[in-house]
Parts: sequence; structure tokens; C-alpha cells
Amino acid sequence: MRKYILPPLVLATLVWFAWYLIQMRPQPQPREIKRESPYVEVIVAEKKFLPANLRTHGVVRPRTLTTLIAEVPGIIEGVAPFTEQDLAPSFRAGGFFRKNDLLVKIEEVDLLSTVAEAEANLRRSQLQLIQEQELAEQAKSEWGDRDWTQASELVRRIPQIRKAEAETHAARAFVTQAKKNLSRAKVLAPFDGRIIRTMVDRGQRVGGGASAALAEVYSLDSAEIDLSLSQREIDFLGFVDGSNSELSKIKVETLNREGKPTHFGFIDRSQGIVDPKTRLTNFIARIDQCFANPFSKKAIKNPMSLGTFSNLKLIGKKVPVYLLPESAFRDLTTILVVDKKNGLRSRQVEVLHRADQKVWVGSGIKNGERVCTTPIEVISEGMMVRIVGENKPVQVSKKVTVTDANGSK
Repeated sequence: MRKYILPPLVLATLVWFAWYLIQMRPQPQPREIKRESPYVEVIVAEKKFLPANLRTHGVVRPRTLTTLIAEVPGIIEGVAPFTEQDLAPSFRAGGFFRKNDLLVKIEEVDLLSTVAEAEANLRRSQLQLIQEQELAEQAKSEWGDRDWTQASELVRRIPQIRKAEAETHAARAFVTQAKKNLSRAKVLAPFDGRIIRTMVDRGQRVGGGASAALAEVYSLDSAEIDLSLSQREIDFLGFVDGSNSELSKIKVETLNREGKPTHFGFIDRSQGIVDPKTRLTNFIARIDQCFANPFSKKAIKNPMSLGTFSNLKLIGKKVPVYLLPESAFRDLTTILVVDKKNGLRSRQVEVLHRADQKVWVGSGIKNGERVCTTPIEVISEGMMVRIVGENKPVQVSKKVTVTDANGSK
């Protein structure tokens, strides 16, 4: 009997003892833990009116690019320079020339013969006209006292005279054309420019079944740079397509490797075409007096070359903005504002542009508000902070229950 009663009794005793220990355990007491608010740096939002500007790039090309063509066929007699003393013009790749400089000379023998033949035909036509006019006078004299106006046109030789006059006019036109062709044997420069490449040389035939192209040349007056902008960038700069107002012109600066401006120009026009793939609009920037030019009275500093990949700064209208550092943003459009009680407030702002670690903000904050620039991983709305440089720190106190393994505070 004792064998069956003893084990349950021992088990019950152990359970009661465990329950007693639990009940006698000291209860944890709350204690106050003071957590110091984090230090943050702030900047004061200041509204400014600044010229909208952004950076882009493009490839330099000439504003005027053309191919010189021989207007008359023949053998090339010579190309510039025509004497060893002449440095310019030069009919060589990279050579410079001025407007109306003689670049290529075509043999004139055949052209001179054509002029002589045309002049001879003109003299014959003129003599024929004079002869017909004399015959008409003779016929009038023979008509006597009768009314000359009653005579037929054949008697008065009107058709013959008109024919002779027409042949004279045609002969005079042939002379003019022949002399013009003779002048075209001398190929003159159409503008101040430079040669990209030549297609012919001395002794080569041009025209008359052969190619008439002589050289590819460009003007030294202006360069153009193709660039593309999004609609957001266009609105930011304030470009108005089709406007001739100076106020709507977008200024352009070319930049060197250090980011300093080297040449100045403006957006000349928009192509009015949006690329279906990129959704960007094509624009053409114009830069004057930027090519090397030995004829310029003013030295060209940092001359540009064709095909150069150029960095550009576009400067548009003045806009009211707040300039904030990138460190002030938690995401693309969210910042933290510190209120008067040093509490953090999340704020959505309108971002106009980003460049050089600066964010152009159009709206969403007010003048004089403090913007937090210190990254904070975890925040809560209204969380108190301390401003670096302020004398009175703000603390946050919370009562929490904390116990150690022994149940002590």
C-alpha cells in the first residue's frame, strides 16, 4: 500500500514547492531611463531667385558645311597656294582661306575659244540686223508718196527685222554665258573657311563625265552643337519655342575639363521633334567665333575642333528656388523639417532639378524653416532632436520596465 501512495505524494510536494517559489519571486519595478535626443545639423531654407541652369553635352559641327563644285568641265591647271611664298589660301586638308580667295584654277583654252566663237556670232547677228534695217529704209524710199503704214509687213521687212533682233539677243546671251563660264574656271572661296578634305589635285579632269566635286569645306563663323532635353528640363529653363525675344533665349557655355567656361553662345532653335524612343526633344546650340582663325583680329582662345565631344552649361530664366544639399533628402522628394519645438516633421517637396549634389526645390517648404541634413536611419513623426550648436539640449524620458536575470532593477 505504501508503495503506491509515496510517488504521487512526492510529485505533489515538488509541484507545490515550485508554485511557492514563483509566488515569492520579487515583482519587477518600473524605472525611468533617459535617452538623449540625437544631434542633427540643419540649414535654414532661404528663397532665392537664380538663373535655371543644367549641364548636358553634344558634338561640335560647323554651322555651314558645303562641297565645292567645279561649274565648268576641264583639266585642273593649279591649286592654292600658287606660289611658295603664299601660306594662305591652301587647298589642302586643314588649309585656311578667305572669302574670294582663288582655290582652284581650271584650264581656260576651251573656254576662251567658246567666248571668241560667241562674240563672232554676236557680231554676225548685229550686222544682219543692220542689213535688215537698211533694207527696210530702202523699201520705204521706193514706196514713194504712198501711205507707208498701208504696206504689208513683208514689204516693210518687219518679220526679217524681228528675226534679226531675236538672233542678236540670243547671241548676246551666249556671249554673256561664255564669259561667265570663263570666270568659273577660277574657283573662288565662298566664305572665310577651312578645308576638311580635297577630292582633286593638279592635272585631274573634273566634270564632263568625271566627278565635279573639288573639296569639302566649312565656314569659320559659327559652330553648332546638337543636344537633347526632356520636357521637364525645357520647362525648368523656360524655353519658348518660336519666340524671338531675347528674354526667352537660353544661354550656352562650353566647359573645359575643370568645368570652367571657354566659349559662349545660345540655343538657336528647336527641331520641334520628340524622339519616339527617348522622348527627348532635339535642340541646336550656336557658338560664334570658336574655331581657329588666322584671319581674326582677335585671338581665339581654346579653339574648338569638329567632332569634339563638348560639355555644356545651359542657363535659362530666373526661378524662385530653395537650394538644398542631397543629404537633406530621405528619398527623391522627402525631407525632414525641424519645427520650433525641435521635433522632426516629414515633408514632401517639389524638386525642379538636381545637379552637383544640389537640389533645386520649388515648393513644399517655407522661407526660414530648418531642414535636417543629418541622415537618420529610424525616425518617428515629432521625434525630438538636438541641433548642433544650440546650448539647450532636448531630452526624451520614457518609463519602461527593465529586469535582469535576478529580477532586480
